[in-house]
Amino acid sequence: MSETLLVYVPDLGQGVSFYQALGLVLEALLPEKEALLAPAEGPLLLLRPGPGGLERGPQRPRPEGQGFARLRLEEGRLVFIVENLPHERLRLAKYGLPFREAGGHLLLFDPGENPILVREGP
Repeated sequence: MSETLLVYVPDLGQGVSFYQALGLVLEALLPEKEALLAPAEGPLLLLRPGPGGLERGPQRPRPEGQGFARLRLEEGRLVFIVENLPHERLRLAKYGLPFREAGGHLLLFDPGENPILVREGP
């Protein structure tokens, strides 16, 4: 069983599109109820409709497929670990995802206004 993070977003479709743009793969979708997304490494991401928020979710079996993103939970925030931050800036701009420079990180917000940090990592 894998650790699961539960993220609330007002619109499930927008939430799925946002996290797919960040490199997660959609593994399961129950329309109007929840969507399960998987990174290459780290916890699974379970999206559910709601006004926004993040908490630890139920344990889930790890699916076969995986995205290319690496995901962590640090200090109550989602953190995406990338190999090349300048490349990620270009990729996020290509998908039309607005972000701000925040030191050595990129800061953006998902459709539920949950903060997301993108940073380089080992």
